[in-house]
Amino acid sequence: MSKYSTHIPREVGKGALPEHPAIKTPWEKLISFHDAYHYLCRHIPVIDTVFIQALRILIPDYKERASLLCEVNRKAMAGMFSMPIVKQMNIDNYCIHPFMQGGYIGGVMGDAGDDRQCMPGRVNDFGQYRVEKELDVCPWDILGSEFCRATTASLQGVGEAFGPDTEYNMVEAIGCGDLHCRVIAEDRTKFPMPEKQVWEKFGPIATDDQIKFTPEEQMVVEPMQLREECGYKFSNGLTGELTAAQCYGSTLVHPLGASYVINVLNVKIASGELDPQSVEHMIRCMFEATGKTMFGEFFAIKGLRDWLGVPNDVNDGRVLGGFIEVILQVLLIEYSIINFNENEVIYEFKQAALERRYPLMVPAYLSMWYGMSKTLIGARWSVWREFENVPEDTIRLIISKKIDKFC
Repeated sequence: MSKYSTHIPREVGKGALPEHPAIKTPWEKLISFHDAYHYLCRHIPVIDTVFIQALRILIPDYKERASLLCEVNRKAMAGMFSMPIVKQMNIDNYCIHPFMQGGYIGGVMGDAGDDRQCMPGRVNDFGQYRVEKELDVCPWDILGSEFCRATTASLQGVGEAFGPDTEYNMVEAIGCGDLHCRVIAEDRTKFPMPEKQVWEKFGPIATDDQIKFTPEEQMVVEPMQLREECGYKFSNGLTGELTAAQCYGSTLVHPLGASYVINVLNVKIASGELDPQSVEHMIRCMFEATGKTMFGEFFAIKGLRDWLGVPNDVNDGRVLGGFIEVILQVLLIEYSIINFNENEVIYEFKQAALERRYPLMVPAYLSMWYGMSKTLIGARWSVWREFENVPEDTIRLIISKKIDKFC
């Protein structure tokens, strides 16, 4: 039996040493706040990538898919940010002055959202008639061009909550191979242009001669809240500030990215064009395969074990359990450890914490973890949710050996 068959609770020793924000693996290895933040901001688009691939299968036509992603999420964002409580919260958080009126204000929220998602860059222009934001890093660069279009349309929806005249375009996109992402908003009363279809968010624009281009040697790699010269805070040009902790927590309000796809799927389900059972089956299949391929190559197993600090003599469900604990901690999901030994690992946590208002997130994660068990540990191992004698709002996750002739 391994000397690590028991699990030292995270709170053991609290207060004995100076506190430092970190995630702790079951083997006492610490993952710093900096590394956990970057892991979170890459983990989000990794999950999103599977959702977008499922959408590509369910809606194979690019134009139809991109149009739905743009239109559905533009309306969703416009509706949410038009709610008085949400609008006032953003006015207060980002110090938006009473005299500021118009769709360009959406750029204030977009600027903060970029740094929150570890997408550092700079605001090159900000005024009533024109906004230009240049990004040097984008963890979402793996998602595909229709997603770049959708994020820009969503930002336009935010702007529309403050005024109708501003059109947002992403004239450059790292995800399409450009050096930068560059979002430019133009007031169409000042800069008239022919009307475009909703999904055409890469331009053309009227003010491309005003673009300010930052060369590669002057680019940044960290968001403001992780940079010393910024005082480890995000700050905008209106004196609005967010601490690193505030930036981190606000990335988890909802599963941004995956929600873009799920919003479209919900519209298609509501219209009767897609069957909810078939959609969930697609999500389960995609995420199970994703979990298996993550550790299908042996070097990937070694990489994870080294990252978690797994002892050489631990080759059972605790390896996957340790990884799941890191994911839960990164997502700020409280969990209980019911069992943690070489035969069985059991966790419990609230279903709503994993869903974040989107029920499809649950089969996505459970299927991915099941797939991981087959390659990270071995085919004799499995992951499943236990329902018997468990409250309906609670997920009891079991990692153990299981014979299944229909796997």
